[in-house]
Amino acid sequence: MSWECTYTYKVEREHAAQHLAERGEYVLSTPCLVLFMEASARKCLDNNAGVTSVGYRVDVKHRKSVRIGEEITVMVKVFEWDSRRALVYMKAYDSSGDLVGEGINERFKKG
Repeated sequence: MSWECTYTYKVEREHAAQHLAERGEYVLSTPCLVLFMEASARKCLDNNAGVTSVGYRVDVKHRKSVRIGEEITVMVKVFEWDSRRALVYMKAYDSSGDLVGEGINERFKKG
């Protein structure tokens, strides 16, 4: 059983890498990229399996910067689900279609 979902996020100032923002370079931080990707994995699994899940492992490569004000699209595919544990593949793209990040998220059914 597998599901595919797509979610779009606008990169806001609070998502900026602080050490770069101090120099006037406002780009998406890696922790916020992971936040968008894991939130997408959670929503996809929760909406399709009807369960609340929690992540316990994330492995993400941040490949390209994204400026504040731009949007990113996160595509996730739940490719393994056994009613309590899921493996989710995630990819994020900027508005021009360039790969921003990719990775895997492992999740467990909560409770």
